Amino acid sequence: MIVGTGLFTSVGAATAKAGSGVLVAILIGGMIALLTGISAAEVGVNYPQEGGAFIWTRRFGFHTISFVAGVSYLFDGIVGLGVLALGFATYSAQIFPGLPVPLVASVALIAVAAVNLFGISPTSKVLIGVFFINLVLLTVYVGLSAPSVKVEHLAPVLGTGIRGVLSGAAVFFWTWDGFQRTAIMASEIKDPRTTIPFAVVGGIAIAAIVYLIVAGTTLGVLGADAMGKTDAAIFLGATTAIGSWAGWMILASAWMTAFSEMLGDLLSTSKVGHAMGKTRELPSWLGAENSRFHSPHYSLLVLTVIGLTLVNLFPLRILMPIASACTLIWYAATNFAALELRKGQRFAWSVVSWLGIAACLGLFLSLPLWSIVGTAGILVSLTGIRWLLIRAKVRPA
Repeated sequence: MIVGTGLFTSVGAATAKAGSGVLVAILIGGMIALLTGISAAEVGVNYPQEGGAFIWTRRFGFHTISFVAGVSYLFDGIVGLGVLALGFATYSAQIFPGLPVPLVASVALIAVAAVNLFGISPTSKVLIGVFFINLVLLTVYVGLSAPSVKVEHLAPVLGTGIRGVLSGAAVFFWTWDGFQRTAIMASEIKDPRTTIPFAVVGGIAIAAIVYLIVAGTTLGVLGADAMGKTDAAIFLGATTAIGSWAGWMILASAWMTAFSEMLGDLLSTSKVGHAMGKTRELPSWLGAENSRFHSPHYSLLVLTVIGLTLVNLFPLRILMPIASACTLIWYAATNFAALELRKGQRFAWSVVSWLGIAACLGLFLSLPLWSIVGTAGILVSLTGIRWLLIRAKVRPA
């Protein structure tokens, strides 16, 4: 679930910030994801319930933090869906000039929502199949592009400097989000005590290898300037190093990856919306399930409608920082939940979770100021409304 369209769509925006330091930026994000992944695995093993950090912090008595975490994940999921759909459409437009990007993104979202209505089993099978096909296609791309890589394009290692690298890491960060979905859907996983730690840590390691090799190859072919100016960097790298036919290969990979990641993103986000509905942190009807497929159909419907609105109103690079900001808040809440575990429930030192929180805060502050203020303003406003509703006894505390 990690390796997805973020690699195809975000690597250009991250390079625009970090320059040739984009590989270091990706690595920084991977380290923060690993710290948070360990925390998520620790809590998910002990409390295998759908909802992730929303349920975990609530279980420990931190209802306000729980609400903020849940809303952050919903925003992350909704905005991320918009980014993924727009990425899918942007790559399509490379082959079919003049293609209406918002319309294509909208069609993709509707198709993904339809598949998710059938529940988790068919969705997971599609995800697994698509991952291995994409791995083959990306391996072909890297192998055939390697002779065109110019080592001088990889220097300087820190690119535009440490501030630029951190900004690049912050913009790219939302693409690491997939590992959390395993812990979020813990209630539907067989043998969670073994499966969750293996899936989280192993998934992050595999994703890091794929990200660094593919991004490094593209950087070596194009150079930082050209790579930072496009939202279809890997497509441009393939056509430059190999030829026009390789563009079709990358397009096929981007199409499948976008579709599979949207499947996983919408699935896990709807699970959090479903959990918030059941606990009445959101309207209770969001907690309903389809009687036949046991999918949270109302939650899926609401998320899809909001996603359709976003892809028709905002461009790709405007949505990315918002998605990263919400992801970082969710990760911080996950690390916080791990700190509440008893000593016997942990399999890692508590310092891992403290480092995760500190790293999330540092990267959050590296985002564009408008995205920090906007995200914080929305969360504070919603938390204030929640407090007023509790005071008015419209909903339980």
